[in-house]
Amino acid sequence: MITVDNLLLKIVDTDSPKIEELLPARDSKILKSLASSILGNYFITENQGRLLIKILRENSKKITNFEELISDVILSPQWSRSFRQIEQVKKFYITKNAEQDLVLFIELTYSHEIRKILQNLGTKIETLVPSSNGKSYTADLTEKNIVVLVELLEPLGFEIDETIKNHYETIKSWSEPEIRGQFLLTNIEHQNFVKAITADLGIATAIDQNIINDRSVRYQYTTENSKNFGENLTEIIANRGKSKIWINKAEHSLSELINSLKNLRRLPLLVVFETTEDIELYKNLENLSFSLENNGIYDNVGIYFRLPNNENGKKFNTLIADKKYNAKLDTTTQVAAVQSGKLPKFFLNNPWRPMSVIALDTRMGLRHGKTSVYSNYSDLIVEYAETPSILEERKIEWR
Repeated sequence: MITVDNLLLKIVDTDSPKIEELLPARDSKILKSLASSILGNYFITENQGRLLIKILRENSKKITNFEELISDVILSPQWSRSFRQIEQVKKFYITKNAEQDLVLFIELTYSHEIRKILQNLGTKIETLVPSSNGKSYTADLTEKNIVVLVELLEPLGFEIDETIKNHYETIKSWSEPEIRGQFLLTNIEHQNFVKAITADLGIATAIDQNIINDRSVRYQYTTENSKNFGENLTEIIANRGKSKIWINKAEHSLSELINSLKNLRRLPLLVVFETTEDIELYKNLENLSFSLENNGIYDNVGIYFRLPNNENGKKFNTLIADKKYNAKLDTTTQVAAVQSGKLPKFFLNNPWRPMSVIALDTRMGLRHGKTSVYSNYSDLIVEYAETPSILEERKIEWR
């Protein structure tokens, strides 16, 4: 009896009628691809063999020259060679991403079942990002992610790096009440912590509960008072649980937002212009200028990009000149503004650092590139738009 693979070669080699004339384009393309693999050095896999039989069964009546042979072959399939074996990769380890940050890395042979399990993790994981081919995933290197992923992947037969195993054992050995107590604000006595708070706020600063709650993200402490999210924007920002927060521009003006940042002693400020449309850039600059002046900020402002000298570009550049928003970046700069993805090099070698970041009308989120990496220096990144960014919906807080 002829083998399935040799029968396929006969079908594909037939010139009249050609396989493309008999079958749907997708099926004929797959069969020709499988024929090429059969003629190659590595043969086909068992799954490819099943697919081949399935296509022949569904199309046997269309391939009239070979209908009888197909019926005989698919009843008891035989093959001329052994199927190609695919190495099953299941690894979980720590590596560096494109920005040279340490991340958790899941490497696997493509599996629909495992992919579905990972996709269903939802909010249990902080920033789980799949590769385009579905053969790897990255996640933030956090204690929560380590515990969740180890307990998920180990039963699935993954090879887990010893470093991750050691981290997991350490984390699981912690007593939650004891650990929480160590980070309670009233229990922290370390001099470096006191120095950092003093350098941040100054000795004579009157510190209210909003500032105490706000700095808990920056200095990673907890307070005995339960957080009160309240109704005003200052309380909403101060009581956030993560560094990134979405503020709905339809509900809160930019002037109100900047006022809240001033109340929380969150200057200097970095403003990131997300849009690439000249008219929108000009409108955002107008709004920013009005909002700064409404909050008594006139000096030490730098807009560190310009537009082409078209109609809206000229208006944008003229507004910068008229308002003298061309201050040199130094430690006295109150507000600096850049375009998303186009951070000037002099920012990297300058001691100036933002206490807060506002991303205007962001759609994809500050996620890639130098601007994103630089912005992560701050523990308060506000996405100011009518809707939360597509890529950050699960990561940022909605307010």
